[in-house]
Amino acid sequence: MRKVFSTLPAVICCSTAIAVVACFGPARATAQSGAANGEWGVFGADAGATRYSPLDEIDAGNVGDLEVAWRWSARDQGTPPPSGRTQISPLVINGVMFTTIGNQRNVVALDAATGELVWGWQPSDNERRWGDIIEPVARSAGRGVSYWNDGAGDERIFVVTPSYQLVALDAQTGARVLQFGDAGVIDMMDDLRWDERPAALRAGRVANTSPPAILGNAIVASVSLHTGSIPTRANRPGIRNPNEVWPMNIPGDVVAYDARTGRTLWRFNTVPKEGEFGVDTWLKADDLLWEVPTGTHPWVEERPELLDASWKYTGNVGHWAPVTVDEELGLFYVATETATNDYYGGYRPGDNLFANSVLALDAETGERVWHFQVTHHELWDYDFPTAPILVDIEVDGVLVKALVQLSKQGFAYVLDRATGEPVWPIEERAVPESDVPGEWTSPTQPFPTKPPAFERQGVTEDDLIDFTPELRAEALRIVENYRLGPLYTPPSLQEPGVNQGTLALPSAGGGVNWPGGAVDPGLGILFVPSSTTPSLFGLIDGTEGTGVRYHISSRAGVPTVRDLPLIKPPYGRITAIDLTVGEILWQIPHGGTPGYIQAHPDLQGVDVPTTGSPTKSSGLLVTSTLLFAGEGSRGEPVLRAYNKRTGDVVHEIQLPGGPTTGFPVTYMADGQQHIVVAALDEENIAELVAFTLP
Repeated sequence: MRKVFSTLPAVICCSTAIAVVACFGPARATAQSGAANGEWGVFGADAGATRYSPLDEIDAGNVGDLEVAWRWSARDQGTPPPSGRTQISPLVINGVMFTTIGNQRNVVALDAATGELVWGWQPSDNERRWGDIIEPVARSAGRGVSYWNDGAGDERIFVVTPSYQLVALDAQTGARVLQFGDAGVIDMMDDLRWDERPAALRAGRVANTSPPAILGNAIVASVSLHTGSIPTRANRPGIRNPNEVWPMNIPGDVVAYDARTGRTLWRFNTVPKEGEFGVDTWLKADDLLWEVPTGTHPWVEERPELLDASWKYTGNVGHWAPVTVDEELGLFYVATETATNDYYGGYRPGDNLFANSVLALDAETGERVWHFQVTHHELWDYDFPTAPILVDIEVDGVLVKALVQLSKQGFAYVLDRATGEPVWPIEERAVPESDVPGEWTSPTQPFPTKPPAFERQGVTEDDLIDFTPELRAEALRIVENYRLGPLYTPPSLQEPGVNQGTLALPSAGGGVNWPGGAVDPGLGILFVPSSTTPSLFGLIDGTEGTGVRYHISSRAGVPTVRDLPLIKPPYGRITAIDLTVGEILWQIPHGGTPGYIQAHPDLQGVDVPTTGSPTKSSGLLVTSTLLFAGEGSRGEPVLRAYNKRTGDVVHEIQLPGGPTTGFPVTYMADGQQHIVVAALDEENIAELVAFTLP
């Protein structure tokens, strides 16, 4: 059954501020060289998501002189105006900045030198389509847009709406490209496997949180599907029927479209069908039928064959992280999420390929070239939140075309991106077995031997708060009724007075999450922001009110110690990893010590070390001179510049409004290097702030 690794042969308004140039020119770069030509043409700076720029005008000697060049506010971009969760990474191509803004995913084009609006676009009602079939999981700004051109004057901006529709806009005017799809729009919902999952027909909840990836004329849009504590739930407007719940959902298959016409090119089934590779890792759940009340699921009586094996009804296995590409190898790299559902897998025994895997897919055919599964039969919501990073590194004197996949559990999996082979050994090690009735757990999980984990993993008594002996003693008393253990200790049933559930590090949110990492391809140094916060994985009986056997308790959270975190700091960190040897170069707390900890009455007079901030932070930016990072939406309103080799803070750039919320980018405009970051103003309205030297 174990198949960890396998290869196969192989328009609202238009400003007069500037005129958009007729031909932007191709914004292309190799997968590991960083942003090219002083621009930022791809979500991750280049096709390999390095988030690196070779620009060097801003350096350690003058970063303290940076001034605000312009601020652009989303205040007039809707009613109410967009606020919060602006996790965007703008594109800059030939002096024009393109980005989404707000939960409706309006698209704006700005003069990159002045911040003046060039054009704006808002989805119309038919692009939204929030009807009785679709309820978006994530109403957010979508982290940005994608750019494509044919080299002959046809330039397009692609955006995915909250209702999972792909829209092509003319990059010069913001008008929809009528030759693409249906008047510029493709309803990607039509390519999901609704007919194979009857119980998911009204309950499937679909989302997109990352810009599409493009290789040649093939475009792939990310997708995620609702799982959470309870599987799919019928959710027609005004109707919630607790009996219409089932461990079934549509699969989040990888589908490619033609960037010119919108025609569907190919699909890869992330939950394999009969006869396809990996289907033998989806076994039958023998005890499934006992919890199907007669008459509540008519499709069970009509189509009993769907209960033969778990691949026939299990869904999810989407890919909400950004997809990356290698133009030379002609491959899309896709990092997949967990199968239905996140914390109880008794309905899907087996390793569950291709869940929680890195996939290398041929861009022309969609065929699997190789895959690597990093978690078998996942039960902790440790899905992949970050793009696979592509970087060429020299290891033991040999040049390796590497792929680095960061994970919520705190590992960096380093693979040869041509073959999928681990650069350093990844070992199958024994892990704890579940005692939850009906659960199936893998006896082993893959553990990288290098690099070391960049986050704390598992919870022991040594991880508990120890600022004072009294706080330590109280923490020990609190955890007496909780299950502790190493990484991959399974969720456990809550039993009053006996067990309140499993405490786990990292949390279901990571470790690393959507901000991901960045790499300096010249130095071979990987930078990772991460959060050290625990999760409580406590299952409760769900048969009475939900129709599923067990689900996670939403009423119980991780306990605190007199309103202080249960575990010791740091709560946020940045780690630098030398990829040439697979070792940690440095690790520092990310951010200062939160005010509520500094002011806590039990800590007055206590020497509390810098704890770092537990926020998910903002994304990273690496230039040839510095590393930049913000604290995120709940942190301080600063953008810090770090020494890449030591982690020392070179300068703190104060933001004029609120904290950073997105990914910093850098580019040249009017002969000067700019740094732009998404932020929140004093009233929590989304904005962009640009800095440059005097």
